[in-house]
Amino acid sequence: MESENRKTSGIAFKLIPALLAVWLIAAGFFFYRINQEKNEVSSRIQVLEQEKDEVLKAKESMDASIAEKQAKLEELNHLDTVLENRKQEYYSTCKKLEEQVLHGSSEQKIAYLTFDDGPYVKTTGRYLDVLKEKDVQATFFQLGRTSEGMDELYHRVYDEGHTIANHTYSHRIKNGIYRGVDYFIADVVKNREFIQNKLGITTNILRFPGGSNTAKRLGDGVFGELKKLGYGWIDWNIATGDGVAMMTPDEYRDNVLNHTNNRKVLVVLMHDYSGNTLAALPEIIDGLRSQGYTLLPLFYESEMVNKPE
Repeated sequence: MESENRKTSGIAFKLIPALLAVWLIAAGFFFYRINQEKNEVSSRIQVLEQEKDEVLKAKESMDASIAEKQAKLEELNHLDTVLENRKQEYYSTCKKLEEQVLHGSSEQKIAYLTFDDGPYVKTTGRYLDVLKEKDVQATFFQLGRTSEGMDELYHRVYDEGHTIANHTYSHRIKNGIYRGVDYFIADVVKNREFIQNKLGITTNILRFPGGSNTAKRLGDGVFGELKKLGYGWIDWNIATGDGVAMMTPDEYRDNVLNHTNNRKVLVVLMHDYSGNTLAALPEIIDGLRSQGYTLLPLFYESEMVNKPE
């Protein structure tokens, strides 16, 4: 019995090194895995730190971009005001020149180019192209038009420095606006609000459809109503004739250039629906300039604009 115990103890004693070796191997593997996982976690933390830095940089860039866009938005919100102020300064200069021309202290002459009944999708943009190329600001007596493409034209006319004036909303001469003062004023107000909603500006110059002679049937009461609305009105003293008859571009040109009669101030009537007037326009501009005319847009303070008493 004692001999067997000795054998068992001897075997157990011999197994201890083996077990210790197994434990050491297991412990080594365990610590290896712990160290490996630690390294993986450390690497992951570094990656996350890098991603965090990238996110922060992206946020800073985005914040800067948002701030820049907000600044531009504020600038755009004030652009109309800035543009209108500059126009008023320009009109003030035009007013001084007109006074000098009309009252004899200047040898210069003035021509106001005016276009009625627009805008027109097919032609108004082409008129604007010619005026831009010739560096001319004109006056557009516009109606209330809502078909596709009109918004861009209303904005372009205004943004390129031209005067926008009221020509009533509908231009319905027969059985419409001239049935009575109330009908006429309602159409004027409708167009004023229409343009105001589009551009944020209030028109203050009116041209009667057909001219003031056509409006005489309304009586003097219409002028009092226009005064309440802050409107002046204007006719013309020379025209291409494109609203009366179909003629060639040369005839439209000659109707203007051959009938200026050296007048100090011209108000030229044209219509921006006429392809032939469009063809004649460059020569009309060049011809007027060669006769000594400075081409300007109309403004309320002009002596050519009638102010109801």
